[in-house]
Amino acid sequence: MSAATPIKLEVPTDFGCTEEHALLRAEARRFLSERLPIAELRKLADAGVGFDRALWKELAQLGWVGLVLPEADGGAGLGWLHVEIVMEEMGRRLVPGPFLASLLAGVAIAESGSNAQRERLLPAIASGDLVATIALCEAGGVFEADGVGATAEAVDGGFLLRGQKTHVICGTDAGLVVAPFREPSGRIALFAVELPATGISVEAEVCIDPTRPTARVGFDGVRVAAQARLDGDGAAAWHAMLVRGFAALAAEQVGGAESVLLITRDYAVARKQFDRQIGFFQAVKHPIVDMMCGIELARSLATGAAAALDAAAGRTAPGPPSHQDAGAETLARMAKSMVSDVYCNAVRKGVQLHGGYGFTWDCDVHFYFRRAMWSRSMLGDGIHHRRWLAERLFEG
Repeated sequence: MSAATPIKLEVPTDFGCTEEHALLRAEARRFLSERLPIAELRKLADAGVGFDRALWKELAQLGWVGLVLPEADGGAGLGWLHVEIVMEEMGRRLVPGPFLASLLAGVAIAESGSNAQRERLLPAIASGDLVATIALCEAGGVFEADGVGATAEAVDGGFLLRGQKTHVICGTDAGLVVAPFREPSGRIALFAVELPATGISVEAEVCIDPTRPTARVGFDGVRVAAQARLDGDGAAAWHAMLVRGFAALAAEQVGGAESVLLITRDYAVARKQFDRQIGFFQAVKHPIVDMMCGIELARSLATGAAAALDAAAGRTAPGPPSHQDAGAETLARMAKSMVSDVYCNAVRKGVQLHGGYGFTWDCDVHFYFRRAMWSRSMLGDGIHHRRWLAERLFEG
């Protein structure tokens, strides 16, 4: 097996991080630690509330919901390093709600929408007034463009939409869903459909993570206006949105894994057995060190993916994607693959090292365990992305 043509990446050695990024991290950590302690998260979970509208409005007022949306459309116009920082801090606190879904829906509209469509939808999304979500999956968890089975048929100046979308984040609370459909020509088109609407069924799913509920959204011959179809290249926009989703979810997983590390470390210091802190024993401290090493490697990949996305966005040459774009996707998939495994290993060891207490709902690690299981499957697990990487990076 011979190596394929190397992919050139023009990412600064410091990933392009500045004092502005450090200030954003400090502010995000302070706000979320005050606003969403684990006790508050428990209250929301016990009450079956996966979406706190008051918190959502606060996030919008901070400018986070429109973080990467164009300034002309009501956003902050910042880069993916900013997203990486916010998502990592959110992962540390397991922030409930549709932030990830709204972020990706906004990206899809910004990538594929016409000027009129962007002006109509993006300011409302950025302000938090319109809760947007993205229909990422179909039956079997398929999310890549070639697996889209839902159909769109042009009729009487509009479209008829048919199909089932699963695992739609906060689908029961959303006012807008962005979803891909296949046209008779075989092309993928993106539609931004307002909810509720006649012919659309939204059914809450039983979800492993109570802080991030999902729904099944059915389109049974739903008639929508022509303006619901985003004007641009749907397949290209969907692909660009997915790549950014890999990077964003990887960053969130890094934050969650680090929280598990700190929770487990603190328990190993406080818990005593045989008149010694259990962290004294090699069977405890060595796995904790392994967790730390894995998390630091994962953080480097997640940050590198965000920096590569920023670098690719800055290219000025017109035409097809460059090596820089391909390199950003490679890093994003590498990050999603590795961080998914690191996070799952962290929660597995976290539960184990808490002993019998770790197997009870009272142990905070359980919340992270559930988020880790959800995040590993969403947008592809390690096996999925390693298969893609193997096919692209090697020949023969």
